[in-house]
Amino acid sequence: MELRFTEQEALALYRIILRWDELGSLTTEDDEERQLLWDLSCTLEKELEPVDDAVKRGLL
Repeated sequence: MELRFTEQEALALYRIILRWDELGSLTTEDDEERQLLWDLSCTLEKELEPVDDAVKRGLL
């Protein structure tokens, strides 16, 4: 699978990852970051479907 990001999206994702590394928890600071994670989640869900409940439980 290949994911493509705009430069703005890549920078937002980089900020999220840096904060995650520093704080030890995944946080967002603004609507742009929340939207990016939502969009990424939707893309992965679409590409990886069908994911059954057993697999989802294993991921969480």
